[in-house]
Amino acid sequence: MQWIDKVKLKTELLAGTFLNLGCSSAVEIAADVGFDWLLIDLEHGRGSYADLSAMLMACQGSKASPIVRIRSVDADSVKFVMDSGAAGVMFPYVSTAEDAKRAVQYMKYPPVGTRGVAGIIRTTNYGRNWKGYFSTANQNSLVVVQIETAEAVEAAESIAAVEGVDVLFVGPLDLSVNFGCPGDFMQPHFIEALKKVIAACELHGKFAGILSRPELVAQHKSLGFRFFALGSDAGSIVSGLKTSLEAMRIVT
Repeated sequence: MQWIDKVKLKTELLAGTFLNLGCSSAVEIAADVGFDWLLIDLEHGRGSYADLSAMLMACQGSKASPIVRIRSVDADSVKFVMDSGAAGVMFPYVSTAEDAKRAVQYMKYPPVGTRGVAGIIRTTNYGRNWKGYFSTANQNSLVVVQIETAEAVEAAESIAAVEGVDVLFVGPLDLSVNFGCPGDFMQPHFIEALKKVIAACELHGKFAGILSRPELVAQHKSLGFRFFALGSDAGSIVSGLKTSLEAMRIVT
């Protein structure tokens, strides 16, 4: 398992993509392409917790760090995901500092948090590297909280101030819906919300992330986002298949 390089994140853009098909082969392909991180989506994706181990193993030997999005700020889900070998967890719909504090609490071992401790688990090489993992997990595990509501934008400073939170990650579609402009990411009040999140991150030494789009990458880079995701396995398949079909439908 490859931890996210938090030092590198301070100066460079880290590129990721979403994997929502629940397919370990898709994860393996994405890991081999060269992404810095991969989001295995257990919130909206087709995969289940039973599928997770195979998807995490598909990252093995690559430079891609596997981050898992769970369905809520839930201690049992965090424990299973991290014990299975994830480098971090993405928590959806974090709207308050209290939500963020609970996310950190569930992610970190005592005395920092309340994550349960086990020795013979995948992430410790089934016990062979328990001491090494335990001594570095609190420092290295990535806590990503999603900013998806107007309440979260208003609380961005207090969320970013929570010790242990690493990334404030904007979910643009949810945020646009909650801002009354579904799918319209160019509305001035929406862009102002992005700037507010970035300013909160800069103030507290945290990182701003976003699920971007090809036509918005330049704008998002200039605003200050560094923890980037673009596209998904399902979207890439749809796009590739459409291109193939259109090539065969061309009348010559």
